Amino acid sequence: MHIFVSILAGGLLLFAGAWAWWQLVERRFTVLTPAEVMRAGAMNPGTLRRTVRAHGIRAVFDLRRENEGDVAGEKATLEAIGCRHIHLPSTQVPDDGLRNEFLELIGNPENRPALIHCTHGEGRAVLYGALWLIEYQKMAPETARKKTRWLTTKGSTFDVKREKGKYLQTYQKVRS
Repeated sequence: MHIFVSILAGGLLLFAGAWAWWQLVERRFTVLTPAEVMRAGAMNPGTLRRTVRAHGIRAVFDLRRENEGDVAGEKATLEAIGCRHIHLPSTQVPDDGLRNEFLELIGNPENRPALIHCTHGEGRAVLYGALWLIEYQKMAPETARKKTRWLTTKGSTFDVKREKGKYLQTYQKVRS
């Protein structure tokens, strides 16, 4: 019985460590479509440079507003390594114009592989990632909504009773 408890405790510690690494170091970096689109939270310059180089990222879609971090510094960091910085300041749910601009830009193969990020990588970046999945990967809106969260949408901002959840659940494709 002691061995079982030890193995279980060790497994939980490994999981907790991996989860903490993903949250704090990798900034929730997630591949949505291999070699095409990824999402994350804002990264420090060193982590951003390493991530861009490791994944061959050509464009970073920055959804933060000007008061949400060092947008200008990020742009300079990316330009210095030949990566395009596309600043699309967004609220939690985009208006039609911003959504359409994002879809046009991410639809351009010259902007991929792409990284979509917001401040924390758990709200806007996830929602825009879902738009990519719906519009370009032919995923049903409800499937994309459910895939937006790793464990559950229940109680999150992607719950059907909350703003982002409602937006995705009722989303109508704009591309044919």
